[in-house]
Amino acid sequence: MEPPCLPWLQSFDKPCRLLLHTLASGSSGVLAALRMLQRVQAHGGPGQAFPWQAFTAALCAEEPTLEGPEGALAVKPRLLLLPIVCQRNLFSLLLVVQAVVPGGCLSRLLQAVEQDSHVDPWVRTLGDLLRQGSGGEECSPPPAPLSSACQQQLRCLCQKIAQNKPEGRRKLNWCFSKQPSTTGDVADSVLQGRKRKKVSEESLELDEEREGKRLLLEEAAFDPPGTQESGDVAGVEEEVPAEPSGDRSAESPAGAAPESSQQGAAREPRKISQAELAAEVQSFLQMHGQRLKMLLQKESNHSELSVPPELHVLNNCSPGQLEGLCSFLQLSTCPEHLLVRFCSWLLALTPDLSYTSAAILAEQLFLQRVLSLAQPPSRHLMAALASFCSKYSQPFCRVLVAAVLREPGEGAEQTKLVCELVEECLEPDCVRLVLSQVLEVPLSEKLLPVVQAVLGRQEVLPPKLFDLLVMTLCRQAPAFATSLNYAKLVMAVLTMYQSQVTPAHQSSLAAALDWSNAALKKSLQAVLEGAR
Repeated sequence: MEPPCLPWLQSFDKPCRLLLHTLASGSSGVLAALRMLQRVQAHGGPGQAFPWQAFTAALCAEEPTLEGPEGALAVKPRLLLLPIVCQRNLFSLLLVVQAVVPGGCLSRLLQAVEQDSHVDPWVRTLGDLLRQGSGGEECSPPPAPLSSACQQQLRCLCQKIAQNKPEGRRKLNWCFSKQPSTTGDVADSVLQGRKRKKVSEESLELDEEREGKRLLLEEAAFDPPGTQESGDVAGVEEEVPAEPSGDRSAESPAGAAPESSQQGAAREPRKISQAELAAEVQSFLQMHGQRLKMLLQKESNHSELSVPPELHVLNNCSPGQLEGLCSFLQLSTCPEHLLVRFCSWLLALTPDLSYTSAAILAEQLFLQRVLSLAQPPSRHLMAALASFCSKYSQPFCRVLVAAVLREPGEGAEQTKLVCELVEECLEPDCVRLVLSQVLEVPLSEKLLPVVQAVLGRQEVLPPKLFDLLVMTLCRQAPAFATSLNYAKLVMAVLTMYQSQVTPAHQSSLAAALDWSNAALKKSLQAVLEGAR
């Protein structure tokens, strides 16, 4: 999120500015920034790494500012003028990527921090850790294993948290299991924990909605008794029985199936009765709507990016309630700076929203705004889109990108927006999803830049998807006989994906080029001949 009080951010290079946008997005900014750096490296290649030297020079440049209640004029490095959350996330990121950051850059940033006697304690501590790391591994001895007393205290604490909660005991299994006694055992335990975390993240991607609900139930299990409102607990209990019995058999205690069927039967009339549904939504809005509206419209400091507790109601509401809440908050038409604030809350919200809820929010927040674009999107809208995409890219593509691709007319601004999201924001799996969505609709001149942007990412395409792309280009060749964009697209397929082009593909593309009258026809034929 780019604070309007920092106009000098416009002088930063695009990758540097995008990194600061991401770091200022909230508590998840470090992870989002790390993914962004990985995309820059993968897209640019080994010789096109992130410009750390230019980034450091721009942050260490001094800027005049007013400080204190009297507005005294002072000159400070730009680094110290960033929001506190951005400073913290930046130094946390540097700890992770320290090995690839030039040592001189780290030294300059640390010297810039030392110029402020009132620097944030968190930033100061992170700076001390960076100094230890830059001094060599001999300055950072390996952490000693927990003492027996600490292990016992930790075990007692976890037992209190998980008391009378089977789900809590399962989630804290690492604590109840045998504690490692040596440094080597500690390392093995950490590695195994990371592997389990990776498997858990992969299963989350396979079934986002089911996993989101399960995590919601587990979070409820760890809350101390009496801290949850009865309405929230009821919302959790209603969500769980909706899961298929096969998925719930391994997670639910005995007797859950009859309870599930009873609650499912109790919920069925509400699906039928529109009057009851309307009354339920109205009651939900009366309970939560006005408070959320006040929080959204309240003036706040740009560095205040914590999630309001009231926003956790999004994890407990039904699709109908969520749609009613979006309408009540006027999210589809609210000022764009409020849209950025709401998306920063969503980015930091835990547990993640279900797929259905994220799809509803993508439609309510962005669909009308994007389809009505007649000029390039504002920086606020782009910041909100990038923030939402970094966490909920799958539902975003299914809802928004699909609508843009199917929208009749030229839609020049919409097409440019999709291309920019593909180039800078979307993860590789969503890039492939966009290509499959393009190939599901009749190919047009409007969609050719989107395919070009996808190929420009140079992500590995599944064989079936690549076959479909080549087949579509060959079938549509007569319609693009004079199209320069079509010729560029075929050239990209032949050069960027040369390893995936088979002799059958070459024969089909050679036949398709017979229809072409574009200026690149001879060059394309020469490339084809060289590949055979």
